[in-house]
Amino acid sequence: MTKQKEIFMAYIINTRDKLQEDIRQLQQRLRYRNADAVDCLELSLALERLSSFEEFSRSAMAILKLFVPDPVTYVSIDTNYAKYRIELERNKGK
Repeated sequence: MTKQKEIFMAYIINTRDKLQEDIRQLQQRLRYRNADAVDCLELSLALERLSSFEEFSRSAMAILKLFVPDPVTYVSIDTNYAKYRIELERNKGK
C-alpha cells in the first residue's frame, strides 16, 4: 500500500473513532440528567455525522480498493490504542 493510502486509511479510522467517541460522550451525559430537545438534537446530529462519514468511507475505500486492516495489526502502533481498537471490534454490533 502506498504511503498516501496508508495516511488516508489512518484518517478514516481516526475520524470514525472520534465520531464514535462523540456519540459515546453525548449518551453518557444523557444518563446523568434529564434530556431536553437540544440534547436529543445534538445526539441525532452526531449519529447522522457518523452515518454520513461511514457512507463516505465505504465509497472512497471502494473507489481506491482499500480495506480496513485486521485489529491485530494495531499492536505495532501503540499498546493502549491497540487495546482500544480491539475492544471496539469485539463490541461491534452490541
